[in-house]
This record gives sequence, C-alpha cells and structure tokens, in this order.
Amino acid sequence: MSDKLKLLNGIIANNLYVKSCVSNKKKDISSLSYLIDSRELSQSDCIKLGHGLEKVIIDIVSEQNKKIQNIKPKNKKGEKEKDHLLKDDEKKIIYYSEVKSNLNLDTEKCKSTSDKCASILEKLKIEFPDYEIKMFLIGGRYYEKKMIPKNILDKYTVIDNHLIGINDYLDYFNVDLKFNDENEYKEFLNILANSMFK
Repeated sequence: MSDKLKLLNGIIANNLYVKSCVSNKKKDISSLSYLIDSRELSQSDCIKLGHGLEKVIIDIVSEQNKKIQNIKPKNKKGEKEKDHLLKDDEKKIIYYSEVKSNLNLDTEKCKSTSDKCASILEKLKIEFPDYEIKMFLIGGRYYEKKMIPKNILDKYTVIDNHLIGINDYLDYFNVDLKFNDENEYKEFLNILANSMFK
C-alpha cells in the first residue's frame, strides 16, 4: 500500500460516520422486493422487477377488458414519462397511473412524485377535454390500499385519494384476476421474478 493510501486509510478508519455504518442486508418491508423469497435480487433486478410488474399489469388489464386501449406514447426527451396511459372511449375516461415499487421514499421524492402526478393530470385534462381523467399512484408492494401503512399514506396527503393498491386498480377495469391475500400476491410476484431472471 502506498503512503498516500495508508494516509487515506487512516482518515477513513477514524471517520465517525464510517465507524457508525453497518451493512443492512434486510429488505425494506415497504419494497416490492420484500415479497420475493425465491431468489436473491440485485438492486438492478429490483428496478427491473418493478418495470416487469408495471408491464404485466397493463397486459392483465388489456386481456381482461377489451374496451381499454393502451395509448401510452413513446418517451420524448424533455417530457415526463407516464407508466400507464389507458383510454376507454365508451365511458370517455383516460386512466393515467404511476406504479411505484416502494412508496417509502424520502420527503423530497414523495413531493416530486406527487407533483409529477398532479402536473400530468392537469396536462391530460387539457389534452383530452371531452374525457374524465382518472389519475393513480399505485403502490406495487401492496395488493390493496388498506394494507399501506399510515406512515406511508401520510407522505402522500396531497394525492391521497389517488393512492391505491394493485387490486384497487384492477377493480376500475372490472378485472376478475384480483389477489385474495398477501400469500397469493407474493406467489404471483415470485413467478414474475423467476420468469424474468432465469
């Protein structure tokens, strides 16, 4: 080890913050990945799993309710991406939603998520003046809103009426493939993870 690295090593070893840090291998109970017990997931895998859930939910809705059209545009530079943008011409409703794998974000990220949802909602009202716009923030970790802990709900008071679980979302589209309990939802997510990461 060079003299410089020895000096840096000494500074690192004496730093109070560094001394107080411990590795936390536990998964956050508020995270979608908490429900995966069939395999270890890297941080990158956890992100991909959230995207996989987002895409599979669209397929479930599309296959179970033929009146719904996926009208999500291709991502454009400088525009905020929408996770789901669905249209029901018969009922004249646009469904816009964001799917979050973990709602337990820091205050700033909760605010920016709420602001993004509210901002896109307003733009959609202008873009589709003849349609009712329904906006949702879907907690992918929870199959029903009533399961979301109060401390997390309190982070989204601005859009509380729009915060829902997976079953709540499927209800809007009259989809019968809802989950009966957390074990069934957990089994579904493990099937998804095992299909994605062979």
